[in-house]
Amino acid sequence: MNQQRKAETRAIIEACGALIEDDHLVYASGDHGNGWIAKDIINLDPRLPQRLSELLAEAAGHLSFDVVCGPAVGGLICAQFTALARSCNCVYAERVMVEGEEQFELRRGQDEFVKGRRVLVVDDVVNTGYSMKLAMQSVRACGGEVVGAATWINRGNIAAAELGVDEFIFLDEVSLPSWPAETCELCARGVPINTRYAHGAEFLSATSS
Repeated sequence: MNQQRKAETRAIIEACGALIEDDHLVYASGDHGNGWIAKDIINLDPRLPQRLSELLAEAAGHLSFDVVCGPAVGGLICAQFTALARSCNCVYAERVMVEGEEQFELRRGQDEFVKGRRVLVVDDVVNTGYSMKLAMQSVRACGGEVVGAATWINRGNIAAAELGVDEFIFLDEVSLPSWPAETCELCARGVPINTRYAHGAEFLSATSS
């Protein structure tokens, strides 16, 4: 990890207020934790995702690829600016339900476009790698070759081997621990759950019904 790129990345997410710490959050997995990266705040000012993606393109400069792919929605913004910085093409994977199972697909002619091409799969923030892995599956299903994975921020919960790639590139790693809801000390202490970010609102709705 390049320290200069890491420092600039951390400065960006802290300055815009995207790094939330010492709070009470509920994650998509159902686990609780005390931190969150509010990536939607980053995207409010297009100059911020553009700069982060320029840094990401620099970090991936040693890789050869024709196309950048990101899972919609946030990963699409990251993919577009990264592709712009590398002067290459960009596609995005869309979330769909197939027989009750969540998947990602390349549609609208993008499936044919990636066939036989080398693809870098990116996302803005990687938590468990769930969306990124599904996006990579969609690229491979269309005959594209995934040359690596890259993200602005890695939450530290997954590595290259678990993603199924030789290289997993990230600008910064922000460790935000999590724990099961049943053993959450923040709940035990009565610390209010953040309902603005993450999945706190859904959690409270489910537990109150």
